[in-house]
Amino acid sequence: MAENFFEEEIHLRDYLRVIFKRRWLIATVLLIVVVTVTIESFRMTPIFRATAQVMIESDNPKVVDIEEVLRVNKTDADYYQTQYGILKSKALVLKVIKSLTLKENPEFAGLKNGFSLRAIFQGIIGWLKNIFSSAEAKTDPQLEEDKENNFLIKSYLGRLRIEPIRQSRLVNVSFEAKNPQLAARIANAHAQLFIESNIERKFSASQQAVGWLNQSIKEEEKKLQHSEESLQAYREKQGLIDIDFGERQGIILQSLNDLNAALTKAQTEKIEKMQLYTELQKFSGRPELVESLPAVVGNPLIQELQANYIALSGEYSKLSQKYGPEHPNMVRLSSEMRGVREKIAQEVRKIAQSIETESRLASDKEKAIIAAMEVKKKEALDLNQKQIKYDVLKREADTTRSLFESLLKRAKEATVTEGLNITNIAVVDPARVPETPVKPKKLQNIFLALIVGFTLGIGLAFFLEYLDNTIKTPDEVEHYLNIPLLGVVGSFSTNSTGLKKKEIITHAEPKSTIAEAFRTIRTNLLFSSPDLEKKVLLITSVLPLEGKTLLASNLAITFATMGKNVLLIDADLRRPRIHTVFDLEKGKGLSALLTGGESTIKNTDIPGLKIITSGALPPNPAELLNSKKMKEMIERAREQYDVIVIDSPPILSVTDPAILSTLVDGVVVVVKASSTPRPAIKKGIKQLSEVGGKVLGCVLNDVNFEKESYYYSNYRYYYHYYYHSYGEEGDKKPAGRLRSQKS
Repeated sequence: MAENFFEEEIHLRDYLRVIFKRRWLIATVLLIVVVTVTIESFRMTPIFRATAQVMIESDNPKVVDIEEVLRVNKTDADYYQTQYGILKSKALVLKVIKSLTLKENPEFAGLKNGFSLRAIFQGIIGWLKNIFSSAEAKTDPQLEEDKENNFLIKSYLGRLRIEPIRQSRLVNVSFEAKNPQLAARIANAHAQLFIESNIERKFSASQQAVGWLNQSIKEEEKKLQHSEESLQAYREKQGLIDIDFGERQGIILQSLNDLNAALTKAQTEKIEKMQLYTELQKFSGRPELVESLPAVVGNPLIQELQANYIALSGEYSKLSQKYGPEHPNMVRLSSEMRGVREKIAQEVRKIAQSIETESRLASDKEKAIIAAMEVKKKEALDLNQKQIKYDVLKREADTTRSLFESLLKRAKEATVTEGLNITNIAVVDPARVPETPVKPKKLQNIFLALIVGFTLGIGLAFFLEYLDNTIKTPDEVEHYLNIPLLGVVGSFSTNSTGLKKKEIITHAEPKSTIAEAFRTIRTNLLFSSPDLEKKVLLITSVLPLEGKTLLASNLAITFATMGKNVLLIDADLRRPRIHTVFDLEKGKGLSALLTGGESTIKNTDIPGLKIITSGALPPNPAELLNSKKMKEMIERAREQYDVIVIDSPPILSVTDPAILSTLVDGVVVVVKASSTPRPAIKKGIKQLSEVGGKVLGCVLNDVNFEKESYYYSNYRYYYHYYYHSYGEEGDKKPAGRLRSQKS
């Protein structure tokens, strides 16, 4: 069935078949689970639950207009989870246990001293440890107390429930106990001690903060004194007392700007003077060109002298027309003209000297301005350096002073709030004594038991079906064995009076469903392969007790009822049963014939059917069946009989069936339903095929139609329809299981 689930397309009917087949197993498991849970639910001691509701604010209330030293950080997403963890902490649980003296409480003391397998086991382990441990360990009271506390804490936590209410700041603190008053008392004590623990932690933290602040204030005070002394010493050294760096820097910058403007002007003048002086030097050998210089031409005295010289020159020219050069007037004019020229030359020389002097002075002025600017720049840089150092010292002093003042302020605030019992946790709704128990929930337990029991039963049914690798249905025969199914024989009882009639049911009850099944097998054998002769048939099985003898006997009878001359041979020379089925004596049977003697063919009450029994059991049956005489006997029987049916031992037990399969026209394998494993059947068929045996098909025997009723529902319907519609008499009662079928 398990392979079916994975190798074939799964249908709902496959699941339903398994459930219907194992319905009693499912019902049994369901009944056991439901009954057990129901009994335990009514036996359980009622458990009561008391709940106290606590509000945890995200921030402390402010009682003064200052920021508290120990306020809750709103941005801390783990704050509430931390509080929930503290609510379930062992330290808080131990406080509650000691506060309420739960060690002496019967409900908790009974847990430790209660009678249970676990308690006995732990006691034995403790006793053994005490035997092999040292004397110190035996008498250590602290160790024993810790063990007892751990046990109580574990038991306490098992009853405690912390349930935050979503979208709120509320959390339910619940405790379960057999005593409702005790449950309410513990829940309230747990919530109250949680608040007190919170206050204690804050008070302890506040004390630590005050101590730390006082120590820090002392250290910062020393640093502040040192930084201020360093700043004052630097001021005195650099002469910076009451100095405004900004104003001083502005004055220097303004001076630099003025000097820069003066430098530009001086450089311009210098360029002009230097250019004029250069031109003067260039014309130094040519006086007439010197007089053409703008500085000379523009000189008023030169202009006046030149005007006199021109006037004298004009008068001299006019008199020269009257007088000769020696004339006193001419001499006088000539002397005056020379005097004017000398004055002009003298003035030109003065102007040249002036130009040279001005050029030198312009150059000196530029240098002086540049020197003054360098001095100012150095003064500005020195001032910057002093300011940087000054700012560093001042900033250090200011920072230290600010930190000192802040610490002083925090210390005063912490001192004020140190004695205040401030908490952001409060009990909103104290626990009340519960009136109704929360456990056990009988209806819920029974309902869950129904679900679990039904699920467990179905799971167990499918698990057993998974482990079951036998052949149960005709579909499995064709799927797993790959051989034709010749027919299905249901279970029927042979444990009754007239055993002989019961086993050869096709003769005793020819109109029964079992007899009809054998006739169906006969028909399928005749028409399975019309072109092949199937005169000699070998009936065998894979394992013992699968019904091969019964099939051989009834199949031979069905052929005889057709008017055929049939010979039934009991070739099972190890555990023969044909003589028992037909109430015959072994006599001289097949073993006698194969050992050289004579065999007696026995007649039966059934017309057309004769039997060769096994005879005495030989020591070497395989050798006898493989002998020449066995082949000759079968050949002679072919000439005398229409059908020969041979019963043989199981395939996997001995080699006899493999030997006989080579002498017959076909082999019919009997498989007991829900009994024979598939690998064994495949192995048996493979053995027959390897020696050349022709396997005609398989007969599924001993099928329990009641157990497999879901699969065989159509079969049962048609059977009842046939017999009720046509009024046939027969075995209309449900068939029982085959109990005495031994081969």
